[in-house]
Amino acid sequence: MQSKIFLGTLLFIILFVATGVVLLNEGILPEQQEISGQSGTGTGRMQIEQRAILGGSKEQGALLYLGNCASCHGRSGEGVPGKGPTLNPDLFTIHFVQVQATGGFGGTVKDFIRLTVAAGRPIESAWAIEQGGYPERMPTWGQAYGGPLTAQQVEDIVNFVVGWQADAGAVQAIDFDAAGSDVNKELPAGDAARGEQLFAQQVKQASGSNASCKACHSLQPGEILTGPSLAGVATRAETRVAGETAEQYIRQSIQQPNAFIVPDDPKFKQTNGQSTMPEGLGNLMADQDLADLIAYLLTLK
Repeated sequence: MQSKIFLGTLLFIILFVATGVVLLNEGILPEQQEISGQSGTGTGRMQIEQRAILGGSKEQGALLYLGNCASCHGRSGEGVPGKGPTLNPDLFTIHFVQVQATGGFGGTVKDFIRLTVAAGRPIESAWAIEQGGYPERMPTWGQAYGGPLTAQQVEDIVNFVVGWQADAGAVQAIDFDAAGSDVNKELPAGDAARGEQLFAQQVKQASGSNASCKACHSLQPGEILTGPSLAGVATRAETRVAGETAEQYIRQSIQQPNAFIVPDDPKFKQTNGQSTMPEGLGNLMADQDLADLIAYLLTLK
């Protein structure tokens, strides 16, 4: 009899605990469904509590964003010309898509935002350069990297910013044939006037991105930004490499920047011996874009 009472009591306790766990954990939060692959209503007590905590975090993040980030990125993430790039929606529809395409970052967009906010951007990203460049680098904000914000404050900002993703819409890939790195591929006739517009970022490349030329190259004689001034480049290009025309040299400099690095300009070479001119620019432009840019640069005598 005692054993039956004990067994019954044990089963009751197990049933009671199991019921409590189910009631507390019924369903999962909608934002967790995509990650876990599960489905659920998110109506359990723990989920409701988590939702409340996340909501409070977003509210704090909004205040921190307005006080620390809006001056460069705009109150709604629209960007501030000359200070900071657009985050809403470009961060989700363009920038992170390009980051994923490189294969060098395996985390989620939330991981990417967290790392960027905490560690800052001491070196300007290729994406920022494509947008025209920004004179001020993004500072480190997380205390772990010497910044002023706690880990929780960084997380609050991340939760606020990632909330824009829901309204960013589906990423629309632009289908085009990239010029790539093949310097022997036949190009169409170039339009110097449109090339000037590309250089000035008044029109977009076939990829939908801005040409990054003016972020690194001034048109003023002797003025050095990241790269050398392009004033008179057509004249210099005629004599850079024996047997190459000015057009061939300029084209190779764009598509294969490491094929030839001017030996008397060590400041334009990285410590690893590579050119400061980034690789892969041809992947962002169509043949016509490349032809037009070359045609324009050939007018700079």
